[in-house]
Amino acid sequence: MTFLFPLGFLALLGIPVLILIYIIKNRYTEQTVTSTYLWTLSEKFLRRRIPINRLTGILSLILQILAVILIAVIVAHPVITLPGAAQAYCFVLDASGSMNIEYEGSTRFEEGRQKIKDMINGSVKGSTYTLICAGATTETVFEGYTDKERAVEAVDELESGYTAAGLGDALIEAQKYFNDNPRAHTYLITDKVYADSQNVDIINVGGGAVNYALRDAAYEYTADGGLKVSGKAVSYGGDAEVEIGLYFNGSDEEYSVLSLQLSEGEEKAFEFGTGLSDFESFELRINDGDDLGLDSSVTVFNKSRENSSDTLLVSDGSIYMEAALRSVGVTNLTVIKAEEYEGQTGYGLYIFENFVPEITPAEGSVWYINPDKSPEGANFSFQTEVEANGAAVYSTSTKTTVRKMLEGVTADSFLLKRFVKLGTGGGDFTVYATCDGSPLMFSGANAYGNREVVMAFSLRDSAAFTLSLDCTTLISNFINYSFPEVVDSTAYVCGDILPVNVLPGCKNIRIVAPSGKESYPDISTTVSEYLVSEVGAYKIYLTMADGIEREVNVYSTLPEEESVPLCEEEAFKITGTPQAGGLAGFYDDLLAVFIILAVLVAADFGVYCYEQYQLR
Repeated sequence: MTFLFPLGFLALLGIPVLILIYIIKNRYTEQTVTSTYLWTLSEKFLRRRIPINRLTGILSLILQILAVILIAVIVAHPVITLPGAAQAYCFVLDASGSMNIEYEGSTRFEEGRQKIKDMINGSVKGSTYTLICAGATTETVFEGYTDKERAVEAVDELESGYTAAGLGDALIEAQKYFNDNPRAHTYLITDKVYADSQNVDIINVGGGAVNYALRDAAYEYTADGGLKVSGKAVSYGGDAEVEIGLYFNGSDEEYSVLSLQLSEGEEKAFEFGTGLSDFESFELRINDGDDLGLDSSVTVFNKSRENSSDTLLVSDGSIYMEAALRSVGVTNLTVIKAEEYEGQTGYGLYIFENFVPEITPAEGSVWYINPDKSPEGANFSFQTEVEANGAAVYSTSTKTTVRKMLEGVTADSFLLKRFVKLGTGGGDFTVYATCDGSPLMFSGANAYGNREVVMAFSLRDSAAFTLSLDCTTLISNFINYSFPEVVDSTAYVCGDILPVNVLPGCKNIRIVAPSGKESYPDISTTVSEYLVSEVGAYKIYLTMADGIEREVNVYSTLPEEESVPLCEEEAFKITGTPQAGGLAGFYDDLLAVFIILAVLVAADFGVYCYEQYQLR
């Protein structure tokens, strides 16, 4: 046993003070009586006192001395060491979407948090606590905490995620902690069932649950101008007959309803036919209750293009770009010769083929095909024209914007005779193809904040590319890039990256999540990326240069795998040999001492009251 504050024993100096007070104190008090007869009776009574009455004085002293001793012990704060009784706890908490399934009034995530708190509160002092939470991202919430209250408060602040949280990253973090702390005891709290585990105790908070889910909600216009709404439904937890309602424009009044017989685990398609042709949004909702409401409804928002799609092509007489544009369906196309260009305005897209104006148009998107100089306002620099020593190679980057622009491109490269060497140091460009290490096709923003596409070669001299289907595909992708909607789709899955196109003249973007949390993504690039991490409707607000605020809505659904109430995984293994023995624990709970002290004080007060009664 050790003492945190040994100087507390100085309180024992109060014992001789008590003894001195006991010796010199006057035990009798002067009292006035009405007659000598009463005084005589009092003397007779005192002579007949039982022996224990004579002990009350010394008993009070003993009780007070014991109280002083206990006070000294409390101030000194004794600590009893318990060798090997404590341990290092490492908790891995699954915060995936399926942990939101409710059971008996609480979610699996809440049950998991409670189990962690119970283990922390029930552990021996001297233990350490580490928590790894696997949600939208894997995060070590705290490491090496020794304060129980602090650890429990941190656990209480955790919130469940909605994504498909693979526990691979969590396993890596747990392995790192185990490597540094081989005595650590790891607990995995999850609703997944693991066929194999090593050096970990798996606490399963899953159980029987009933869940109905909606998938693949979509719409299309029919030949008669109506609207067809379709989707798929699936039941987990048994066969069931469910009722699916269709609601338009945020109304709680059903537009239509149908009954669907579902077999367990089998997706079943359904569709609604409507006479509507115009709508802002519609919701599909399973009206029957289940244990996971996150996937029982889905909202689909309508979107339409608002930017001008008028295109001006300024060329030196080449017909290749005009043919490519018309082949991809560009109808609002005006074609003029280079000598006819006088700074025309009012177009959503300006394409300069084998010709470069003195000044870049300040409005709309701009393409430069085979530029021979650097115009004012462009964010690239002309260097020289060179012969191609090798083939043009498409980028292999996994960046979302690159993959999107190269979507549908089948070849890895194409032959090229010559190209223009351009510098891209003046702007934040994304490169889609290179030749001999130089950027060949790239996009970014010009000095006016508008989208800029550059192809550093002539279509006339590059038949291997110009006559290929990849050329048509790229031109189509560049058109979609140049006439951006705020979002390319209104339907996402938790865990997806939402690309938000930064429109020309956009001064600010604000994204409000279903929970109300606000984010302000970067608008210095042409496409801003945002991680979708909640189920429900996201509101995207764009503040334009004219002060008008545009609103766009998208809806995020729960990942399909998280709808399954009981999911089986292969293994969760922490490799290595655990070190035997626990940490040094200690016991310093003084509650029992406080109780004994209170009893002594109460007893002493009782003795004092008895003495006063006897002396009346």
